[in-house]
Amino acid sequence: MWQTYYTPTSVDDALRLLAEHGPEARIIAGGTDLLVELQRGTRQARVLIDVTRISNLDRVKLDEDGIIHVGPTVTHNLAYGSELLVERAFPLALACWWVGTPQLRNRGTIAGNLITASPANDTIAALWALDAQLTLRSVRGERTLSFADFYQGVRQTALAPDEMVTDISFPAMAPDQRGTFAKLALRRTHAISLVNAAAVLTFDRSREDADVVTRARITMGSVAPTVIRAREAEGALVGAALSEERIAEAADLAAQATACIDDVRAGAG
Repeated sequence: MWQTYYTPTSVDDALRLLAEHGPEARIIAGGTDLLVELQRGTRQARVLIDVTRISNLDRVKLDEDGIIHVGPTVTHNLAYGSELLVERAFPLALACWWVGTPQLRNRGTIAGNLITASPANDTIAALWALDAQLTLRSVRGERTLSFADFYQGVRQTALAPDEMVTDISFPAMAPDQRGTFAKLALRRTHAISLVNAAAVLTFDRSREDADVVTRARITMGSVAPTVIRAREAEGALVGAALSEERIAEAADLAAQATACIDDVRAGAG
């Protein structure tokens, strides 16, 4: 377990501490994943840097360019209670509602869920479908990565030891878009996904037949080493109106994109 616990009051101070202590340090906010990993010995950290006393990191806002920004200490319950996210990022709000229990959602942060990088983590699929990006900062500078570049394997990311997630950003859903999130688990609450999926569809509102899909993003979690895009399934929906036949075809193609394994929760079949 840790030996030193810092509570900086600015991002710059947190980054300075990360640079000073390197791989021995970890950022902590809710701690719902990190503390379990430390207890089990799957992660090591001599130094913890608590960022919950840094102001304005728990904000959800829409900028003038139509981009939603979610701060690194926004909890799942804050996200679910955000009118902006419910109205303009419904897959994320719904995914946050399905995470854990009320107590866990009050503590756990979206950023923490992303950094843990389990392919079963619900907010990853939702945000990937929303085409989100992560902004990472260190004393060396700042960079912004797509989810495809950030996730490198099971619980493996491109986050450097001296970096901190400072922003999660994605385009707000437009009036011509619809999106949702779903998960299958062994029980109704406090359950890890056997499989989860998110979808964001864009429709052609200039035509009388407003059900014609012009763009689609479909993501699936807990079916491969990382959350994946079901690109062939997306292609099956684009260019035509939604119908039971089209949806069934897309579902079959999505199933073919998986690389499932047998584990303690479910078989690959």
